Amino acid sequence: MHNTSTQHLAASDRGELPPLEQVRDDVWSLAQPMPGGHLAYSLTYLLRGADGGVHVIDPGWDSDANWDRLASALVAVAPDGAVTGITGTHLHPDHVGMAARLRRASGAPLAMHGAERAALERHDTRLLDPDEVTARLDGWDVPQERRDELSRFVDRSPDGLVLAVDRTLSDGDVLPVPGFRTVVMGTPGHTAGHICLRDDDRGLLFTGDHVLPTVFAGLGLGGTTPSNPLADYVASIDRVRRYGHYEALPGHGHRFSGLGGRADESAEHQLKRAREVAAVLADVEEPTVWDLASRLTWTAGWEGLQGFQLLSALSQTEIHRDFVRTQTWPAR
Repeated sequence: MHNTSTQHLAASDRGELPPLEQVRDDVWSLAQPMPGGHLAYSLTYLLRGADGGVHVIDPGWDSDANWDRLASALVAVAPDGAVTGITGTHLHPDHVGMAARLRRASGAPLAMHGAERAALERHDTRLLDPDEVTARLDGWDVPQERRDELSRFVDRSPDGLVLAVDRTLSDGDVLPVPGFRTVVMGTPGHTAGHICLRDDDRGLLFTGDHVLPTVFAGLGLGGTTPSNPLADYVASIDRVRRYGHYEALPGHGHRFSGLGGRADESAEHQLKRAREVAAVLADVEEPTVWDLASRLTWTAGWEGLQGFQLLSALSQTEIHRDFVRTQTWPAR
């Protein structure tokens, strides 16, 4: 894997936010700061169509400062152009939090995968059932003294999650951007309706949070799904690998070459955890999710996991356990 953005590399060395950068003819990337500390910013992409309009991919976290940054970038790339469309790679607010504001201001339609639209509509109408929270924590065998810490995060809709989606995308659809042929690739795993966007003419793959250059994507972070997110993710990686020679334009970090190798590393990261889970299951008869998670290796250490990070660890453990129980093993 190789960083193909000298501007991002230089900004990183200076500890600064990367500037607006032209990637190809009529394609720009814009770093949009986000809260949380784990990742400094998400990446918004601007496609200037042959009609002079701009299609925005993942407008970023909703804040007044980010709104001003986006407005300035739009003027820079298309002084006389209007926003003609918005596409979200997935439903997380660091990617589409500002989509609602942009949609209202521009009148441009928002497009997302049908699974994301359905998840957004569920969160829009559904109130959290305390009995469901209790049942989930019971199923994991979470100790009583840790339950208050976790209960407020279980099935909680992230701030800014509720959006009105105008167009439902499916695998194989083409974005309506004149002068582009940008193809939708369904790549579930991170969320059920995560998509990548492929530009064959320019040799670009917008990867969202599916494959990232500096961190590995979490799985199952868009609500419960009928299929196993890890199984979905591994299958999606196989699809992306076919375009491993394309330049990757990710949702965080920096654009890069060597997408095929990074896709393999991303799958191996998840399968390594699955193998660790399989080893525990072979030695311990029917461990609870809590017990199983406590026996795994975590970057912060098991004792260092708190709040949402602990909830995520338990959720990931359940996903990996179910994957190991249902897949032909070893997976690779």
